[in-house]
Amino acid sequence: MKIDLRTFYPAVYFLLLLFLSNPAFAQSAKAYEKAGDKAFAAKDYHAAFVHFRDAMELNKKDVGLWFKYAEVTRQFNAYEEAEEYYTKVWTSKEKQAYPMAAFWLGQVKKMVGKYDEAIEVFEDFLKNEGRDDYYSQWAKEELETCRWAMQLEPATDKLIRVEHLSKKINTPYSEFGAVVAGDELYYSSFRYDFDGDTHLPERKLTKVLYSENLGKGRILTRGFNVDKKHTAHTAFSTDRERIYFTLCEYVTSSDIRCDIYYRERDRRGNWEKKPVKLPDIVNKKGYTTTHPAIGFDSVAQKEILYFVSDRNGGKGKLDIWYCEMEKDKFLEPKNLESVNTPENDITPFFHSASQTLYFSSDGRRPSLGGFDVFKMNRQPDWGPIENAGKPVNTSYHDLYFSLDEPGNRAYFSSNRPGSFYLDASNKACCYDIYQMTISDIPEDSTGIIPPQVVTETPPETPFIPTTLEDFLPLALYFDNDEPDKRTTRTTTKKSYETTYFKYYDRKSDYIESYTKPLTEDEASEAALEIEEFFENEVKKGYDFLQLFSEILLKRLENGERVEIVIKGYTSPRAKSDYNDNLAQRRISSLRNQFESYRGGIFESYLKHGKLVISEAPFGETKASANVSDDLTDERNSIYSVGAAKERRVEIVEVK
Repeated sequence: MKIDLRTFYPAVYFLLLLFLSNPAFAQSAKAYEKAGDKAFAAKDYHAAFVHFRDAMELNKKDVGLWFKYAEVTRQFNAYEEAEEYYTKVWTSKEKQAYPMAAFWLGQVKKMVGKYDEAIEVFEDFLKNEGRDDYYSQWAKEELETCRWAMQLEPATDKLIRVEHLSKKINTPYSEFGAVVAGDELYYSSFRYDFDGDTHLPERKLTKVLYSENLGKGRILTRGFNVDKKHTAHTAFSTDRERIYFTLCEYVTSSDIRCDIYYRERDRRGNWEKKPVKLPDIVNKKGYTTTHPAIGFDSVAQKEILYFVSDRNGGKGKLDIWYCEMEKDKFLEPKNLESVNTPENDITPFFHSASQTLYFSSDGRRPSLGGFDVFKMNRQPDWGPIENAGKPVNTSYHDLYFSLDEPGNRAYFSSNRPGSFYLDASNKACCYDIYQMTISDIPEDSTGIIPPQVVTETPPETPFIPTTLEDFLPLALYFDNDEPDKRTTRTTTKKSYETTYFKYYDRKSDYIESYTKPLTEDEASEAALEIEEFFENEVKKGYDFLQLFSEILLKRLENGERVEIVIKGYTSPRAKSDYNDNLAQRRISSLRNQFESYRGGIFESYLKHGKLVISEAPFGETKASANVSDDLTDERNSIYSVGAAKERRVEIVEVK
């Protein structure tokens, strides 16, 4: 058995897939759909997404394709995109052929917090179905859940503040599993290149990082993160002398299987290099074992290991299990039956000071959305299970809840609005880490307790340009001496898109070449800087170019005349005359991009002067003085972020 990657490392590939298909290899809509069906059946949702999307481009009115596309986007947490296409199916004349469209539309409406609309859809589903099965029972429960969620108010006995942690810790990828150890916050980040991966698109790996006093996250060094495996999900023994974590491997294109390991501190206080795998009684062969948590049970008077597994003997998909520990001996694991449901029950955390177990579930109701955080107190017998309520829970996924020892600060992960998205237009992906501070409400001099105020940091809304002017300046980046190396020509036959994909694929080469002489800590910092440049500058530029082109087309179709002014830049490795020619080639590649876009849709506008591209090349004279021009120093003159930022063209003006 295995874990579906989308559940725990959600939707990282959604944006990467948007431009994978090549229109030059045209097929029929049926051929694309057939390929999508095959990929979907194999649970290769990444490929299925691309094929269904390509099929819809050729057959825009096929209701069956709308439904398949909605199914895939729902899998990727792109709720608004899924909502749009489920709605198209639900309101079409063929809605009766797709009865589950109403059920899943209700679910995605609930996920985006549209509880009143979700109620309407669930009622329609039940009215039209007239059946009594798992989904109809589920829909009835969701009706009650939505009504409960609409009336739920935050607790009134504490002053609570929720803060979205900054980019020192969070990225457009997923950050999760935060736990406190003294002044350090340990967490996992799913953003690192999987070197040598043959899968397309290339997949990512998770590594464990730490942050001191919420400063910039740093990768754990001394070989803690294992090459070509996911290293994630940290938990500490009660004396903090042992750290538990998971090592996970891909078993299909999108599924992973995990086992739990630990390391102990050596005499110098560092984590030992060789990890110890927990015995087979815990890591059951053929199943996944993940999400370790350690707590001291005051009833049993010993440490308890909680974990998550899909092994036989559970109630559903993923269940929470526990086993008692006696020194280095792990006793027979038991299913924590009282918390588990037929769906997924995951991310346990036991707060020893309050003897409370926190966990997340997408099968326990009532709930506000997808995964909600629940809690249960450890009494001589486990107490009742409570929803943690607002503001911990939202209509989105909320999980990996943990507390510091005093219980004043909590950390959890969520993909709620305000999280950093890989694809801002579709809000696909990803989990970010949030901090919640909890304090008592002070009494004033009259002894009257003021009403509670729950302050939540305003979400950081991703900027999405809506006009051509919003993009300016739009920077597009190139590999060294590209396009067309070692030539003095001023034009090229290549489009920008051709150079972009080859350049983006060299990200790991840049990291390796630049970090090679650095210490492990320095290399970690430098690798992160290069990673952020490729994701936040190179990739974002290309994605924005696609959106720019669509907005440009609409303006031209409305009868406007548009002039685009482009400047070309180079790094200072070559002489000025060579760089001037190189800058012009880069502008030429962008012109080719517009000429070839969507099969040449701009060609007639260019021919008739409705679209004008003005060129203003600038070579070495505009390069930063801090960038090396030493041809023998390739590390700094080619692979440094400073040098890479100089190799670009910019759309600087729209007239």
